[in-house]
Amino acid sequence: MGGFLTNLKKKGDKGGSMAADLLLQGAASVSSTNIEQPGSEGTEIVSQPEEDLGSADALLAELEAESKALRGGDKSGAPVRKTTVQATPPSSASAQPRRKSSRGIKVVQSRRSGSNRKPAGKMDIFDESLPWWLTDPVKPSPQVDLLVPASRFTLNELLSDGVSNKDLPSVIQRAVSIAAKRLAKEVRFSEQDVLESIQELTSLMTGKGPLQALYDDPAVTDIYMDGHDSIKCVRRGQAVETPFRFRSPEEYEAYVTQMLQSVDRVLNMSIPIVDCVLNDQWRSRINAVHASLRDGGESSLVIRVPRLQQISFYDLLQTRTLPAAVAAWLAELVSSGEANVMVMGPTGSGKTTLTTALLSAVGSDERICTIEDVPEIFVPTAHLEKLVCRPENSQGEGAIGMPQLLRAALRRAPHRVIVGEIRDAEGPLFLKALETGHAGSVATIHAENPKDGLWRLLDVVAAYEDAPQESIQRRIARALDVLISVRKVNGRPALIGISEVLPPVNGEFVVKDIVKFETEENGKRKWRIQTTHSKWLDELSARGMELAPGPSLLPVEKNPDKSTY
Repeated sequence: MGGFLTNLKKKGDKGGSMAADLLLQGAASVSSTNIEQPGSEGTEIVSQPEEDLGSADALLAELEAESKALRGGDKSGAPVRKTTVQATPPSSASAQPRRKSSRGIKVVQSRRSGSNRKPAGKMDIFDESLPWWLTDPVKPSPQVDLLVPASRFTLNELLSDGVSNKDLPSVIQRAVSIAAKRLAKEVRFSEQDVLESIQELTSLMTGKGPLQALYDDPAVTDIYMDGHDSIKCVRRGQAVETPFRFRSPEEYEAYVTQMLQSVDRVLNMSIPIVDCVLNDQWRSRINAVHASLRDGGESSLVIRVPRLQQISFYDLLQTRTLPAAVAAWLAELVSSGEANVMVMGPTGSGKTTLTTALLSAVGSDERICTIEDVPEIFVPTAHLEKLVCRPENSQGEGAIGMPQLLRAALRRAPHRVIVGEIRDAEGPLFLKALETGHAGSVATIHAENPKDGLWRLLDVVAAYEDAPQESIQRRIARALDVLISVRKVNGRPALIGISEVLPPVNGEFVVKDIVKFETEENGKRKWRIQTTHSKWLDELSARGMELAPGPSLLPVEKNPDKSTY
């Protein structure tokens, strides 16, 4: 056994004694295969036997003798020949002479499984450091790359008779074991290779597969799957290429098909575009495009990962989306049920997030009806009805859009009507809903600033109504009360401004700013109050809700008021 301890890493303060104990414990379990849990330590070969190891009993006896010798020499502290690590050998007085064994021994050392590597501790959305998958990506294992596809083929054979989700993990273990035995004549697989294959196949079948690390990173908001070997993401507002991949186009297509089938959707030549929301904990929003519509030759998915669920104003304060004084003022505004609000901003700016937070201030005795293309707004109230658009079937029939849903909602006597996004024919219907007494309603629209939002709404309404522009302008100005603008600043959503809608003048919309975003320095954001008097400032002030300056909300500047434009 001469020198077989020289390649062991030092474990703790007990030196060679602990190392020998670990080896002894490992030898005792040589005859049994233990499946480790995800994230546990694996093994890495550092020396290979040249001859047969002999029986397990003989090896165990040698290890026991070695362990006793090491325990007896713990107090000596005599130097030892060093390689990559240090260990304290037994003293010359108490240790027996080492004999050279005619047998080699396979020595292993600990290493972490690459497929399940995770950062230590819970990742923080405000942590500016780069994730582990960018700074220290895991190198693929050729053995695992060979075993996983073979195991999946075997798994398909085992699943032919039908297996419940509860029994799937055990069936996956069996499939990997069978595949490893089939390939044993060509490739030798270690226990760690088998463990990683089980973990990866389980993640592919029941989890997120290669995307799991991106889902675990709270700074990732969008995931782009452009092919089996091209996975990108948006992290803190910046497009980033990731080291993750699928092993083959077949594995990639199977993953996409299984993901869509979980919500009863299919992507094929007849239905080449799919929009849906997964029933996972993130409520991931999926847009899938079939390979027949792409030049790349493979289907493509874009996944929007909402990072906040059942959002309240407290969550927006935690992410520094707006100051506390403004959050309290908006909560009182929505709670009053008298102001109609439109939230605007570019794609991915946080419009739905802010809308959900606004609705958290609605009283529990009011019925809310939401109309959405895909379900994204979730309000923790018993009086919530969600109406969702339905796509056409494989025969091209049965599609139900937002205009039909909005008509139905107006007949269902809701206190508040919430339109997920105004794009087309739902614009004039929403305007009519506001004019018929549904005060306190909320809608979102794509626009860069308050005036752009009003003009876009006018264009949508004018496309379906034959009326003079001035007439539509007056109707919009009477129906809408408050406009809220949001945008991402340094990769995180931020409230850009709150404005009040005034009557149009000379064919132009007029708005009056109440609050505007000022700056962000060293992670600290500042907003500024733009005026001391407006219709809604005065009304809420009369009820005891003042919009007062605070640590992140600066007072009105002393120069003349330029909030109206």
